[in-house]
Amino acid sequence: MIHFQVEMQDLTKIEAALGMTRDKSKIVLRSAINNAAKQIEKNMVKETKGRYVFKRDIKSANSIKKATTRNMQAIITVRGTANELYDFQVRPQTYYPGSKGAPSWIKARGKKSGKLQRIAARMGSGGDQYKGFVVKYHSGHLAFAERVPGKKMRSDPKKEAIETLYSLATPKMEEVVYMDEIHEGVMDLLEKSIETQIYRYMR
Repeated sequence: MIHFQVEMQDLTKIEAALGMTRDKSKIVLRSAINNAAKQIEKNMVKETKGRYVFKRDIKSANSIKKATTRNMQAIITVRGTANELYDFQVRPQTYYPGSKGAPSWIKARGKKSGKLQRIAARMGSGGDQYKGFVVKYHSGHLAFAERVPGKKMRSDPKKEAIETLYSLATPKMEEVVYMDEIHEGVMDLLEKSIETQIYRYMR
């Protein structure tokens, strides 16, 4: 979660600029905080899309608890569990029944700046059964998976189990982006939002 709070000096600044009561100043400050939170959340989504090769919606994982005149704090919350690697970039994404016609390697990557990488449970083992592959489950769901060395399937003990591969969760992706690209500019953005609201009420 990301919190945005303001100090009393910000409220005093608004009172001095507008010559209004503290109650009305709180309304101005509340609007400034909420507008800043909305812009920061928008930036988080934009920067995350720009950094990761992720096919699913990012914004739907976010929610904003708005500031009120009683609680001058806005909270951005990002929820979600680990995302399947198939939801990033997998090449090719085609399901090959029985591996017939499948390429020797299926590659994947999470970041746009990264290269497509070979995926295997035992890299360099030389065993094709441990290479990543696209699987189609009984439900029809497609996933990027691999065989698990030493673990047997319940339905067919003669075969090694299949495990879906996962990558970063949406909260982690947005956290990384926030700390790298957004965090340092938060207070500046909030100050500008306060100034914008002051100007709006002075017109």
